Amino acid sequence: MQTILAWILVALVLAAAYPWAAWLVTRSPRPPDFWLIILLALALGPGALTLLMFWLALLGFRFDVWAITLPYFALMLPGYLLWRREGARIAWPVPPASRLERLALLALALVGGAVLFNAAYWPFYRDDALAIYARYGRIMAETGTLVPFAGRNEAFYQAYPVQIPLVYAYTYLASGWLNEYLARVIPSLFSLGCIPAVYILGKNLFDSLAGWLGALLLALTPTFARWASSGYVDLPMAFAYTLAAVFAWRLWSDGRGVDALLAGLMMGLAAWTKNAALLGVVFLVIWLAYGWLRRRFGLRTALIALLACAVVAAPWYARNWAEARLLVPPTAWTDQAAPTLNNLLILITLGNNFGLPGWLMLGGVFYGLWVALRRGRQSPEMLLLLLWTLPFFSVWWLLVSYDPRFILLFLPPLAALGGGWLAAVWNHSPQQRMRPFIPLFVALMLALAAYNAWIGVDYKQAILGNPLMGDAEKHEIVLRGR
Repeated sequence: MQTILAWILVALVLAAAYPWAAWLVTRSPRPPDFWLIILLALALGPGALTLLMFWLALLGFRFDVWAITLPYFALMLPGYLLWRREGARIAWPVPPASRLERLALLALALVGGAVLFNAAYWPFYRDDALAIYARYGRIMAETGTLVPFAGRNEAFYQAYPVQIPLVYAYTYLASGWLNEYLARVIPSLFSLGCIPAVYILGKNLFDSLAGWLGALLLALTPTFARWASSGYVDLPMAFAYTLAAVFAWRLWSDGRGVDALLAGLMMGLAAWTKNAALLGVVFLVIWLAYGWLRRRFGLRTALIALLACAVVAAPWYARNWAEARLLVPPTAWTDQAAPTLNNLLILITLGNNFGLPGWLMLGGVFYGLWVALRRGRQSPEMLLLLLWTLPFFSVWWLLVSYDPRFILLFLPPLAALGGGWLAAVWNHSPQQRMRPFIPLFVALMLALAAYNAWIGVDYKQAILGNPLMGDAEKHEIVLRGR
């Protein structure tokens, strides 16, 4: 019974952030965007919960499910009251306008369903998920506090940002046991949130077609399907990082302080998820400086974004410096980096990871560079996407190109670039010539979606042999498979 109640409690925790998200998004003169509100609520809920746990630990309080949950709901209450004062209007999703969009939604649902099933069916089994994130979540649930530096010599993995391990700890406390199935669902929701985040980013920067195509490129990339339910922090970081790009663009377009606030909060949450997002903080500073110089918004508005980012992320890194005199642990194997031509073109040379979408994303990069060089500051949408991707890729190529998994950190904005390019090709092509290719496109889209749904579920033979197996049997299977 407690396990069922834990699932309900986590659902309520996620839902409780909706009023804050709805109220903040509707501060803009733009029409309410259903998906943006949902994604913002998904980011704010676990973000606020885990930051609350962090501060409780710093103040000397031990973790207890109700000592965490009740203050969390108290934090959500003002959002509900503000939302109600505005009429408590709920934004509903706009149904797909065409048959093609409905088929695209089906393809996305196939991949998303497979990812969620895999997350909820299997316990943790990937290396770092077991050795770092889930393990530290278990330790914090058992000890009731953060993992200390004192007495540990583990390459300082305890200096890794702890949003995801704290999520795991909370689900364990709520369940009364190591409920890895519930724990794995939340970061998987973050991973899947990257798909509509790319749609929103592409739609805002270009048009709806670019949004759909960008979302499809991401969902149909094999490495996305393989890692989305892994329990790692790469795609959860990418989720907040992509939302930061969405609000950074809204800030550029409208110059409103609420978008500055949300851009900073999202980048702060990205850095609260993985320390690689500190690079993103630099990119945000550059974008804010550029927008201020172009007089898109004032200095005070830019400072709102920086302050919001600092309030979220800085205390964690200050704690690391105070306890261990480090900001980022020396865990990157930079001596194993391979800055070769093969890795420079990894989107097309590593077909097993990126497949056809990799070719199209690379095309989007070249298209973005061409537009930016040709139009310069008249193409701020390309400047934003290139800023969010190319410097990150350069750091990956020079320092950590031994592991292609790290490209997941900025894969969503790469997909938005690819979607923008494909939409431009479609929009500038004679429709009569393009129409015969639509059935081929649909068949390819559904085939790739079916393939990614297939590879997104692990140990399929074991599932077919005994779909109702218990927790012990599942652990035995994944242990044998490692």
